[in-house]
Amino acid sequence: MGTGTGSTGGANQGYRVEVEQLRTFAGQVRLLLKEFEKDADGNTTHGRSGIGKTAFGTFDEATQIHDRYSTMRDALRDVLNQLQSAVNDAQRNAELTATTYEEHDQHVATKLKLADDGWSVAEPSAASETAYEANQVPSQRGNTTI
Repeated sequence: MGTGTGSTGGANQGYRVEVEQLRTFAGQVRLLLKEFEKDADGNTTHGRSGIGKTAFGTFDEATQIHDRYSTMRDALRDVLNQLQSAVNDAQRNAELTATTYEEHDQHVATKLKLADDGWSVAEPSAASETAYEANQVPSQRGNTTI
């Protein structure tokens, strides 16, 4: 489903939004998120990767290694949680954007009635009529004086 006009965008080129492509993207991201949650969820990974305080030994250097390991493990959990949140936000935003464009299209469709020719507006507003008349060359306005 396409929305808007124009082929590539840019100044005065209009816009084109493929709502179905947004929905497809959101679906792909949703699948990625599910897989991520299954295999790389920060809290789950953190829980599976823990080792005891004496795993490296009981001497001073072993304790220091464990402390560094714990710090890195906590940092990895936080990074994975942030990544998961960003992927979730991308999926949600793509869905919201698609829904917003669909709702806008529906709103415009209820307000915009086409004439029998299939392309011109059946009931243009007074402002549209005035703007159209103001931009006509004199011969199109019925004014033939030169």
